[in-house]
Amino acid sequence: MDAGELLQARHPAEPQHRPFSSSERQVRVLDPVVGPAADLLLVAVAELGHGCLVGAQPVGGDRGSRPLAAEIKIQQDLIHWCDHLVIVTPNWWESAPALLKGYIDRVFLPEFAVRYHSRYPYKEALLRGHSARVIYTGSAPWAVCRLFRTDMFWRWIGGCVLRYCGFSPARRLALYRASESSEVRRAGFLAEVADLGRRAH
Repeated sequence: MDAGELLQARHPAEPQHRPFSSSERQVRVLDPVVGPAADLLLVAVAELGHGCLVGAQPVGGDRGSRPLAAEIKIQQDLIHWCDHLVIVTPNWWESAPALLKGYIDRVFLPEFAVRYHSRYPYKEALLRGHSARVIYTGSAPWAVCRLFRTDMFWRWIGGCVLRYCGFSPARRLALYRASESSEVRRAGFLAEVADLGRRAH
């Protein structure tokens, strides 16, 4: 792998999300994902300008009627640059935190992420050639997320965002019932993240 981008939605540290409460720890754990000969870029969504998250661009992005904000174009260029996209985020109420959702709404725009046609097949994915991994925590038990609700957060971000836009493969690693997990279990989860890096996602 030649390059990678890590997106993280950083929020005040909570016990269930403690594995991801430190940017320094995230970079250290994910270093093996790209290795010494590759480039790793950390984009902390919470530290981006206001325009990347709210208000700068209509949801859906009508690029024909107004110029694209420079800060949004920078994020799009970074996504084009990376070979492998890693998103590290908590999962709140089986959905993305507001900052991550705002980022996706304003960066993954038509004519960047997808192109729509008036005839079949109607939709063209524009981000083919990139792979992705989503690493996330949640408070619900595994059985509730994976069996009864089929993990609605993953169905959205994995299917309706990443795969819809062409990322392949798009995979996940989740720590369920994080609020009740022991330090040993959390350490094992972080070790599994590092192992993914060693196996080159």
